[in-house]
Amino acid sequence: MWDNTIITDKGIELLKNALNGGTINVTAIKAGAGKVDVSALKSQTAVSEIKQSGTIQGVTTASDGTIKIGVLFSNTGLTAGYLMTQLGIYAKDASGTEVLFAISQNSTGKEVPSETSMPAWSLVHDFYIKLSNDVSITTTIDPEGYVTFGTLQEELEKQQPIDTGWLKVTNFFNGCTHYGPNSNVQVRQCGKFVYIVGAVGNKKELATKQTSNEIPDVAMFKLPDGIGLPRTNVRFAQQGSGSNRFSVVVDASTRIVSIGRYGTTSCINVPADSWLNVCLTYIVAD
Repeated sequence: MWDNTIITDKGIELLKNALNGGTINVTAIKAGAGKVDVSALKSQTAVSEIKQSGTIQGVTTASDGTIKIGVLFSNTGLTAGYLMTQLGIYAKDASGTEVLFAISQNSTGKEVPSETSMPAWSLVHDFYIKLSNDVSITTTIDPEGYVTFGTLQEELEKQQPIDTGWLKVTNFFNGCTHYGPNSNVQVRQCGKFVYIVGAVGNKKELATKQTSNEIPDVAMFKLPDGIGLPRTNVRFAQQGSGSNRFSVVVDASTRIVSIGRYGTTSCINVPADSWLNVCLTYIVAD
């Protein structure tokens, strides 16, 4: 049990400077195998029998002013195990002088195995410091070989699959709109997949008839912001009114969804008030 934790004499000096506007920069947390009498902890200037340094995980301050300093210890590269009995927080003041700021001693000790005896062993330890005045404490983090818990959480959140929920399309073109209250055009992105469902109604004729020069596409609506786009333009066959069919193209650069190739045996204009069902899925570009 880490039942003896104290701010050292040098740590008190740092606190006095911090209370006058200075900053305490935590630079290292070291573990040792030595012990001293509890009454001598306050005057220690270094951890006894230092065995290794931990990876600082950062400093957080709770609403009640309690400061938490996290550290991760690993046995990577540790050739011999030891009994961890002391943990010390090292810090620098504004002048750059590093001192033993605080120390904690375990009356029974914590066994730390060598890497060969127990590969991938690790230990997380949090120091809690409650101060009656506002003190600015920062950390110097060496990320080599490890990430901080904060950084890890950020990366994990990035890796979480996106789910936008169903978003109702609001930006229409060329007289197009939702076909009816029960067939709204909606879009949803789940991970790398985008789903578009619903039905479009057109208040006016759409000029999709084939000409001697082209088979035109006419814009119907725009995808909501935040929805991922395909790597390149993608086209899908869809069902229209009666036996008419048409194609829908999702533009990979403009976010616009257009209609083209409407008809049965030839490409004609889309009559006003047509039912243009949309049901498609595409993969978002990397």
